Amino acid sequence: MLRHTLKYKLITYLLGRACLAFVLWLSLLNKIHTRLTQQQVNVLKNTSLLNNALSLLALFWCSVSFADNNDIEFSGFARAVGGYLDTSSAEYEGYDDSVSFSEKSLLGLQADYTLNQYFSASAQVLLHSDENRESGIEWLYITYAPNDALQFNVGRLRTPSLKYSDVIDVGFAYPWVNAPQQLYSSYLFSQYEGGNARFRGRLGKVTYDIEGYLGRYNDDLRTSGLAIDVEIDTLYGGVLELNYGGFQLRTAVTGARKVEAQIEGVAPLINGLQAAGFEDIAENFIINDSVSSFLVGASYDGLKWYASAEWMSVNSDIELLAELESYYVSAGYYIDDVLLHATYASSSQSLNNIENTIPIGVSPDLDGLFFAVEELNSSFPTDNLDTITLGARWDFKTNMALKAEVSFLDGEEGNTSFFEVKDGEEGFDRQATLYQVALEWVF
Repeated sequence: MLRHTLKYKLITYLLGRACLAFVLWLSLLNKIHTRLTQQQVNVLKNTSLLNNALSLLALFWCSVSFADNNDIEFSGFARAVGGYLDTSSAEYEGYDDSVSFSEKSLLGLQADYTLNQYFSASAQVLLHSDENRESGIEWLYITYAPNDALQFNVGRLRTPSLKYSDVIDVGFAYPWVNAPQQLYSSYLFSQYEGGNARFRGRLGKVTYDIEGYLGRYNDDLRTSGLAIDVEIDTLYGGVLELNYGGFQLRTAVTGARKVEAQIEGVAPLINGLQAAGFEDIAENFIINDSVSSFLVGASYDGLKWYASAEWMSVNSDIELLAELESYYVSAGYYIDDVLLHATYASSSQSLNNIENTIPIGVSPDLDGLFFAVEELNSSFPTDNLDTITLGARWDFKTNMALKAEVSFLDGEEGNTSFFEVKDGEEGFDRQATLYQVALEWVF
C-alpha cells in the first residue's frame, strides 16, 4: 500500500512539473510570435491559434488528471459580454451599431502548484475574443514565501497600478460590465516580466500591504485606432494599501525610465523628414523618453452599499504625450442579491503642439511631407471624455452573476475621446450611448 502511494505521488509530482513546463514552452512560443514581422505573423497565424488552444487544453487536462492532488489547484473564470453602440459614425472599445459579443468575452484557466512550504508556481492562460488582444499565457511566475507576511514573485506578472488591475479580466470581481476606460484603458502597462516583493502587516485594527516591483515590458498598445509597439527595459513602481473594516485607502506609483515605441506606419515619414533636413520635426515623432504615473484611491464596501473612487495622473517627457489626468467616482446599493450602481468618470489629456515648419508650394515632395505631418498630428489620441454609467448586477448564484448597464459617452468634438471615427464621419460630435449585458462566471 505504501509503495503504491509513493508511486502515485511520484507520478503526480513529475506530471505536475511536465504541465508547467509545457505551459512555459507555449509561453516561449507566444513570445517569439510577438517579435515576428507582420508577414511572418500572417503565415504563422494558424500556429498561434493552435498554441492558444493547446495552452487551454494543457491546463484543462492537468485539472482533470490531478483533481485529487492536494499540491495543485485549478480555477477559472469566464465572461460573455454583449454590447451595442448607438451611432454608425464611430467605434468605442470595439463596439459599433451592431450587437457584438466578441469584444470583452473571454475564458481563463489558472493552475497553482505548491512545490513545498516555501515555493509555489502559478500559470494563467487566457483565451480572448477581441481581435486587438492576443490570447495565450497571461501570467506565469514562481512564488517564494518565507513566512506569512513576506512574499516574492518572479516571472510574468500583472502590473498592480489600479485597484482592479490584478483582476481586470475577472468580471465577477467588480460591479461594472466595463470598468471606467478613462483609467482602465491601455495607457498603463498591464503586465511586466520581472519580480516583486510584498509585505503584509497589521497596526492595531489597520492592516497594510506594501509592494514594490521591477521588470521590463514589451507589447503592443492600441488606442483610438492607433497601434503602438512599446518596449521598456526598466519598469518599476510601488503600492501602499491600508484597510480598516470596510474602508480601503490605496496609493501607487509607476515609472518607466526609458520608453521606446514604434508607431505603426510612422517610420517612413521619420526617414523622409530626416532626409529632407527636418530633424527637429522628426525628433518629435521618435518616442524615446520617460513616463510616470501616480494613483490614489479610496473605497468602502459594506453589507448594504459601497462607494469607491480612483484618481490617476500620467506625466511624460515624450513630446507627443504631455499629461493625462483621469478619475471616477462610483456608488451602489444592494437590494438582496441585486446591486444597483452609478459611476461618473472623466479624463483630460493635453498634448504638446508640434509646429509644422515645412514650407508648402515649393515642391510636390515637401507638400507631401507637410500634409503627412498634419495628418499624423491629428491622429494622436486626445482622450477627453466624460461618462455616466448606470448599471445593475444580479448574483443569482454564489459563483455567477448577470450584469446590465448603459453608459452615456460625452467626448469633445475634434478629439479622439476613445472613439475610433470611421472614414467620412469627421463631423461626429463624440457623443454616444453604449449598452452592455454580461454573464460572469468563476469556477
